Amino acid sequence: MEKTLRKYAERIERNEVDPHIRYDGKTSGLILDPLQEDVPLEVIGFGLYLLKDLYLTRETRDKEMVLVPQEGAFEAEVNGKKFSGKRMGGPFALGPGRTNASALYVPCDSQLKIRGTGEIAFFEAPALKQKEPFYFPSTEAKVLSRGAWIWRRDIVNLISPNDASTNLVVGETYSPPGFWSGTPLHVHDKDDPKAGESDLEEIYYHRMNPGRKEGDQFGPYAVQLLFDGQKMMKAFLIGDKSIFAIPGGSHPVVASPVAELLYLWGLGGGGSELRMRDIPEFRYLKSFEEAFAKAQNLPSRLVSEEAWKGFVSSLGFTEDQQRLLRIMLKEQGLEIDAIS
Repeated sequence: MEKTLRKYAERIERNEVDPHIRYDGKTSGLILDPLQEDVPLEVIGFGLYLLKDLYLTRETRDKEMVLVPQEGAFEAEVNGKKFSGKRMGGPFALGPGRTNASALYVPCDSQLKIRGTGEIAFFEAPALKQKEPFYFPSTEAKVLSRGAWIWRRDIVNLISPNDASTNLVVGETYSPPGFWSGTPLHVHDKDDPKAGESDLEEIYYHRMNPGRKEGDQFGPYAVQLLFDGQKMMKAFLIGDKSIFAIPGGSHPVVASPVAELLYLWGLGGGGSELRMRDIPEFRYLKSFEEAFAKAQNLPSRLVSEEAWKGFVSSLGFTEDQQRLLRIMLKEQGLEIDAIS
């Protein structure tokens, strides 16, 4: 979000504000409060409820909420309407390409009563108008594959102003071990629909499989980047249950080879759908995806130099981009024979 990034970018660069929190698994309630000066957010908040048999009661007042079960089961009541859901075994239980994610939307000026077992995450942001409570079950969730090769990931969209909310956009992204997400680099820092960009803050809640075990020196890890190319150029070592505030800028994340990575994400700020503007200098990576697909259809994995030139001539890449593509395809088993 442009305003939030302008306020916090230099402070994050100077380590005066830390966007990264390692959740201890014990705190129940709001964790990232945008009203706190040391939280690099202005609009969206995030927390976790550790559910128990007794009802937890919350008045939303001017805010709306989206709750996403992480592990366990819940039953809730919103303005007299009853809902229930579960996520047994956690977010990795069904394996890659499948999801057990669900979400409950709670509108403003509502009373939420919730109880159960396990952990349920929530996002909150100022509501722009009154809406009805809404439950999105896991049976309706669809897994969408995005990207290619080492930046291929699975995305599950849960709640947005298109269906239930007024200001919150919530979903999950899964990355296999060693793979990138947030690639090609993109931003959503300006309200500019013509350029394909919306002005939204974001929060990630990272999960890893396997998680940390007793006796581990380090545990599973990944690297979260946060940079704008000008005032803020930072990298953060994250672990299972890391919470990360994104005021703006580009924010790719790469899973290490030792664990699967899944992160719950929530955005808010302008009441608009999520529109992401690709950084122009890396936009060619999307064309690489087309090249990968075409390479799979070549009759042989050994290609002459002449055939290679014919292959790339229609793709419009620069010499540097052609060299990079050549290296990537070699890693995928395509050999270019320079002697032919």
